[in-house]
Amino acid sequence: MSTAVITLVVIVTFFSLMLLGLPVAFCLIGSAVIFTFAFWSPTALYMAATTIYAQSTNDIFLAIPLFVYLAAILEQSGIAEGLYDMFYKWLGRLRGGLAIGSVFMCTIMDAISGLGATGIVTIGPIAMPEMFKRNYDKKMAIGCIAAGSALGPLIPPSVIMIIIAGFTGLSVGKLFAGGLFPGLLCSAGFCLYIGIKCALVPQMGPAVAHERPISWAEKLKSLRGVILPVLLIAAVMGTIYTGICTPTEGAGVGAMGALVCAGINRKLTWKTVFGGGKLSIRITCMVMWLLIGGSMFASLLNALGIQQALGNALVGIEHNFGSPTLLAVIMGIIFVMGMFIDGAAITVLTMPVLSPVIQQANIDLLWFGILFTINIVIGYLTPPFGMNLFYTRGVAPSGIRMADIYESIIPYVVIMMVVLVIVILIPEIATWLPNKIIVTK
Repeated sequence: MSTAVITLVVIVTFFSLMLLGLPVAFCLIGSAVIFTFAFWSPTALYMAATTIYAQSTNDIFLAIPLFVYLAAILEQSGIAEGLYDMFYKWLGRLRGGLAIGSVFMCTIMDAISGLGATGIVTIGPIAMPEMFKRNYDKKMAIGCIAAGSALGPLIPPSVIMIIIAGFTGLSVGKLFAGGLFPGLLCSAGFCLYIGIKCALVPQMGPAVAHERPISWAEKLKSLRGVILPVLLIAAVMGTIYTGICTPTEGAGVGAMGALVCAGINRKLTWKTVFGGGKLSIRITCMVMWLLIGGSMFASLLNALGIQQALGNALVGIEHNFGSPTLLAVIMGIIFVMGMFIDGAAITVLTMPVLSPVIQQANIDLLWFGILFTINIVIGYLTPPFGMNLFYTRGVAPSGIRMADIYESIIPYVVIMMVVLVIVILIPEIATWLPNKIIVTK
């Protein structure tokens, strides 16, 4: 049987299992087990045990439950309320000020949590009703939070980058550093768009008429709301970038810092600690099963020669048309996959195939990892199955349709695609900081 036929059968089987409603991780594991048994013998299934052991004992992945726990505690720590009060007092009188403040708040939460939906579940229930109450256009109120929160995997720390590091051998700390400027560029682009749009069409984001004048003393007092988040960001990323801590140790510092923040805000209860741990276990198990499934599936593709054939096809594109064309083709594939598959699943599916090809084509793997992450972030917002679209629907007021959410994120997807092109044209945006700092792997 030819490699092309085998590839087709494997792909059809995988997507058939997905259409049955099975989780992606179990589709990967099921396909790997089925074809390992079919093409070899039952004894070959030892591959499953060795893969599970290898992924479960990879030190890099220890950071995932700690960053998830950090995010879970932050949801209940009261930080979001303090941030909203500050931005409301400082930016409320500007047209689109609440939407710009929401993007800033989501960016801060992104810089703490490393997940793509933390901003939605923490900022959304606070800021979205206020914007609707102040007669903001529904697309403006919805889109700014969905898009701002999506930057979590790009603005360090990032669970996606930890997975990339696990498959490529890249430094987690350097990946974190590489994502900082592109992430902030996306956030700045969102704010610029909101400001211009609301200046041209004031009804999109009318200025807030405060019931009474807000004094400078009140504004300065409200700055206390940003102190804890900034200190937590500095504790996590500062220790990683200076080489004091590994990313895993930095995640531990962040988790402890989140508990301290909750305690300062008088939100530290046994319910909070237990709930954060429960959520951390659930998400970590989901990610680990994806990692195990992706590794098993990649091992199957490698044993069948499919991985080599796909790699040769991509190398052929690079040989015949050059590295820019190869990069464009890969980015296009990831973009389309992002419309239908979760970012973590895309990472474990593609990185084992793509990283050798990228290195063979003499493309900077660190730079590629950042471009890949930007594309994954775009996938969080692209219909029909962008993850953040459904989280947004969960916190949006009644009467908001999925069609409204789809329309609301179009400008932000365009902005992120522009940022992706800018980082492709100016690689130093992603590579300058990693080359300037000292980090431990």
